Amino acid sequence: MFSRFSYYRSIGSIAAAASLLAITLAVVGCASVTPRSAPNQAVLSLSATSFNFNTVAIGQSATQTLHITNTGTAPLTLDSVALKSSQFALTGPSVPRTILAAQKVDYTLTFEPSLAGNASASVQITSNASNTPASVSLAGVAEKAFAAVQVSPASISFGNLKLQSTATQTVTLKNTGDINITISGITVAGAGFGYSSLSPGTSLTPNQSLSFQIWFRPQTSGSASGNISILSSNLTTPASISVSGDGVTSNPGSPGSGSPAPVQHSVVLSWGPSASSVAGYRVYRDDGSGLFRLSHVIHDLTYTDATVVSGNTYHYAVTAVGSGDDESVYSNEATAVIPTP
Repeated sequence: MFSRFSYYRSIGSIAAAASLLAITLAVVGCASVTPRSAPNQAVLSLSATSFNFNTVAIGQSATQTLHITNTGTAPLTLDSVALKSSQFALTGPSVPRTILAAQKVDYTLTFEPSLAGNASASVQITSNASNTPASVSLAGVAEKAFAAVQVSPASISFGNLKLQSTATQTVTLKNTGDINITISGITVAGAGFGYSSLSPGTSLTPNQSLSFQIWFRPQTSGSASGNISILSSNLTTPASISVSGDGVTSNPGSPGSGSPAPVQHSVVLSWGPSASSVAGYRVYRDDGSGLFRLSHVIHDLTYTDATVVSGNTYHYAVTAVGSGDDESVYSNEATAVIPTP
């Protein structure tokens, strides 16, 4: 049997043990707490947050691609990918759409301007990712459409050619404008002249060239001259090639061959870069009938005019074109005198 002292002592020991036990449990309990791991999340990543389409002619279009990638660990749900604009367009997968981790979808952005000047818009994107809504800015400059073709050479002399024999010359037609050119017809004026390898309906994209042949087959003796015109609804005036030749009963020099074709001249222009940032340059020419634009906006610092005619004098000037299609004053004038054969 415990004594009273022993009893109280025992009670005290039990209380102390209980107190110590409670403290021990509390300490152990705190040490055993494990931090909660972060939940899986979807993260929306864009290949770019802005796109610049630079200069595009009215009636033409330019495209770029937007990549939307899920760089998170949980599925990404695209709720909306929206664009409101009359000059920009967006095409791609329909929404809502789920993108698994490390996967992507592509959308095509198109700039097809209808009004000249600066254009801008934005794509708005919403999803279940914490970093949305997101936006992508779009910008571009619309330039008025310019239709032009370059014929080289612009004139052909077949020289002396024996009656009933045929001589041919190759002509190059190049679209130097910034819209497509469709040939609607070809007319020939002048006896003994004709063409081949060119037909109505042929279309040329900007900077595209094609070659065809012009021939001369004199039926009568004497000088002959004419003109071959290339018609297109896109052109304010037809592109033309002046032709000439002489029908003779016998050719001087080697029989059956015409006299050598005259040298075709061209004028090469070059200029220094603008001191400020520009979208490009335009070339102007005066052939005596007034100054007119010879080229669309070009990005080089040189231009070759292969449409000059022997014996004529030409005056040239260049302007710098800004991003809003605004032009500088004309440069200093350059003059080219084309030799007479």
